[in-house]
Amino acid sequence: MELILIVGPQAVGKMTVGLELEKLIDAELLFNHQTIDLFARFLGYTSDTFQLSEKVRLDLFKAFTSNEETNAAKGIIFTVVAGFDLDNDWKVMESWIELFKHAQGRVYFIELEADLEERLKRNTHEERLSAKPSKRDIAFSRNELLESSRSHRLNSYEGEVEKRLPFVNYIKINNTSLKASQTAKVIHEWMLSVGY
Repeated sequence: MELILIVGPQAVGKMTVGLELEKLIDAELLFNHQTIDLFARFLGYTSDTFQLSEKVRLDLFKAFTSNEETNAAKGIIFTVVAGFDLDNDWKVMESWIELFKHAQGRVYFIELEADLEERLKRNTHEERLSAKPSKRDIAFSRNELLESSRSHRLNSYEGEVEKRLPFVNYIKINNTSLKASQTAKVIHEWMLSVGY
């Protein structure tokens, strides 16, 4: 049983890499916006939406780690933006990881980083826009990407993840010049090398 966390800033390619990785391992992808946009359809992008989204994710992880024999896949690939400068974001990730640790599962923490210019290009890719309704307002989405990059630290410092989350298998990949399939292949080979 595994949690494969793909973490990184907006438009770094987490979802598309997750889709490619899904082809290589026995795991199902849940990307961040699937739960957010579910509730936003009814509530807008409000605090209630984000609270419900977080609750559903946590409930899913609890059910997954409690029902290994009936799960449809060996693992969950989950993509998320994290503010490495925000203690609450660390606590949320730690709570997910603890569930898998308690169930003797494995956690793979993949951090993606890419140049801002490349992320701005990826922000308008058709696959991203079709999967994420909130990103279809390009001006708003671009502004949100730029503002979050200014306001928060969306990639970790060297050694930070290993120190804070010693239980996880961790890798950081700069995928500025890599296609999603190439990044997924790097991840898969790394997973095999650490005992997947």
